[in-house]
Amino acid sequence: MLDTLNSLDTALFRWINSHHCTALDWPMWVFSQHWFWLVVLTLAFCLLTLRYEPRRWWLVALGVSLCFLIADQGSVHLFKETVCRLRPCHALEDVYMFRTKCGGQYGFVSSHAANAFALLTFVWIRYSKVSRLGVMLMLAWAMLTCYSRVYLGKHYPGDIAGGAVFGIVAGLVAWWVASFIEKKMQKNETK
Repeated sequence: MLDTLNSLDTALFRWINSHHCTALDWPMWVFSQHWFWLVVLTLAFCLLTLRYEPRRWWLVALGVSLCFLIADQGSVHLFKETVCRLRPCHALEDVYMFRTKCGGQYGFVSSHAANAFALLTFVWIRYSKVSRLGVMLMLAWAMLTCYSRVYLGKHYPGDIAGGAVFGIVAGLVAWWVASFIEKKMQKNETK
């Protein structure tokens, strides 16, 4: 069964990675860059948090920090170092990579996918009632980020799917912690 899943994952990776075009090379590269994440987070913070709950900005910053801490560290220590699945750029020949190096040896689960989906989950729960557009833009960003990792030869689609699932769990935990603190504060304010 694992051999079949691995074969399907490799075939899907090959199909996505081989369908590259010059017009997409730069955008896919940008979506994978950490500096672009900073731009996205700054815009989301300004457009959502400062607009809808400026007094609770620090609570959102705590939740976002927890998303990164849980998703990023968990993806490495719980999965990559345990599963030890080679990245496609280390395991396969003729992998298309644009302006990037292969990076770390192991790829399951994708830290980019885990981080993106942790943030998406946190934002979705916190802001979906007040800004559907903001949440949809975060969803588009997370999906494009994940796609870029396969496009650039860094991850198999299975790495992305595993990272997304783990990221959703991390985002839920971060939201629960922030929500717990917020409820405690509200109780203390009413006393």
